[in-house]
Amino acid sequence: MKTAPLLALTALVALCGCAASDDSCITTPLFNGGSSGPPSFRVGVPASLEVSAVQTLSCNDSAASQVPDSVSAEVFDPDNHLLPSEVSLTVNGVSASVRFTPRTSGRHHVLVAFAPVGSVQQLGVYVAKDWSGRPTATTLPLPRCTQLDRTTRGTWVCDGVALHEGGRTQRLGTSTTLAPDVAVVGNVVWVVGSEGRVRRFVDTGTDLELTGSLLLSLTAPVMTIQSRLASERELWVLDSQRLHRFTFSDTGVLAAAGATPWTSGAEGPMGTDSASGLLVRTSMDRVRVVRITAWPNSEACPFQLGPDGAFAATGEPCLPLPGLPVGFEEGVVWTRVGEPFQAAGQTLRRWVVSGDTLVEQGTLVLDGQQIEAVVSPLRAGFIVPDIRLGTHAGAFSVLPVVSPEQGPLGLELLPGNPALGTELRLVSPRFYWEGDNRVNNASTVVYERSAG
Repeated sequence: MKTAPLLALTALVALCGCAASDDSCITTPLFNGGSSGPPSFRVGVPASLEVSAVQTLSCNDSAASQVPDSVSAEVFDPDNHLLPSEVSLTVNGVSASVRFTPRTSGRHHVLVAFAPVGSVQQLGVYVAKDWSGRPTATTLPLPRCTQLDRTTRGTWVCDGVALHEGGRTQRLGTSTTLAPDVAVVGNVVWVVGSEGRVRRFVDTGTDLELTGSLLLSLTAPVMTIQSRLASERELWVLDSQRLHRFTFSDTGVLAAAGATPWTSGAEGPMGTDSASGLLVRTSMDRVRVVRITAWPNSEACPFQLGPDGAFAATGEPCLPLPGLPVGFEEGVVWTRVGEPFQAAGQTLRRWVVSGDTLVEQGTLVLDGQQIEAVVSPLRAGFIVPDIRLGTHAGAFSVLPVVSPEQGPLGLELLPGNPALGTELRLVSPRFYWEGDNRVNNASTVVYERSAG
């Protein structure tokens, strides 16, 4: 896999010292966009950015400042292909204007060389393609959803409330204060209430019909759900202590197939909601629990279904995963290596199930020092990390996407309000949604993602 040069854009400090010497000094270089974020552009739209030279100045007032009289530039796309570009010095000679038209999305690498004085500047710029999903949104008359999904027949399920056609709502739990945990598969809806009751519903087209209900032992602790995986016939639930398996038979019986302790007690918190573990299915009878035991790196530990129908640890070594989990999908884990607002920046890494292991397929370097931390809530279900490229007005909010060649990750513009805080927007493999937490007239705006 070809990758663009991963040269971090390191902040250069001023080296001036004119108090007792006549030595030259060097000023700090600036890129267009200032300190608000890295340059951001769109696929197919002519891009222009201004790059300042590291200008050599004399501390002697009688000496003329030295500025470059020529400049050259190269622009590389995410696959390290050289793009046609133009460059010219600005009128005062202390900076250069670089112009090019990006052909693909993702991180581009720009190299600018000034002569005979100045410096060689290198920086990453970010290019996003247009939103590929449905252009119009659906507005749900509900506060911003933490969990959001839709059945095949079209019933929306938001934080334990089913919203049927015509606006009729149906509560799927008994608690009036705590929303139940929900997983949707086709027209099957699994619900685990805070009181420890597991329910299975089927969308008939007019209602969610209860097909099974099971109350766990009243002496068992109430489950604090960290993660879940579902099919039409099975529900796997990871709580803070145990890995559960529930089954629904052909004769319509809902049963608890067993619960297995999984935690070592040393797990660190993950995501904005402090999840302790994530479930990633590797086959119909095997699963890995992703956890943090040596911050800031993760591991994925294997469990296998046993003859008693419960999961058991295999005894095999856990798979190391560099970085902190920031998202997961069916068969996919996203991790973030590095910290925001540092010279080295952050790197997103996408891990995909292959056999019984996870292999890296796609990376994205986020080396702008003003890119917000990539972090997500993880307990509510499948989530894809989203990225805000800077804090200035008009900054892009983008989604990492897989390129057809499975090379470096691309970027896609998110619809809706790009200035909205990360706590009010979420992306799943199926939807992007944003909303508010107003007491009255609250709503959730949902955009459907493209199937591809």
